[in-house]
Amino acid sequence: MAGAKRGRGRPATGNAMSSAERQKAYRDRKREEKHAIVTSRNASQEMPPDDGSPRRLIAELDKAHKTVEALRRENALLAAELAASKRAYADLAKRLKT
Repeated sequence: MAGAKRGRGRPATGNAMSSAERQKAYRDRKREEKHAIVTSRNASQEMPPDDGSPRRLIAELDKAHKTVEALRRENALLAAELAASKRAYADLAKRLKT
C-alpha cells in the first residue's frame, strides 16, 4: 500500500472551538446585529433602497411611529378644544334659559 488509509469523517484542522467559544461567538454576533439595527434606526430618517434587508422596513416603521405620535398629539388638542366648546355651549344655553 502507498499510504495509510484515512479514517472516516471530516479531517481535523486543529482550529476547533469549544462549546463555550462557539456560544460566545454566537452571542457576540447577535449583539453586533442588534447594535447595527439600533445604529441604522438612528443614522438617518430617509428611506434606504430596498435591498432585501430590514433597514427599509425599520425606517418605514419609525416614520409610521412618528406619524402616529403626531396624530395622537393633534387628537388630544382637538379633544381639549371640543371639551372647551361643549362647556361654552352649556354656559350659553344656561344663560339663554334664564
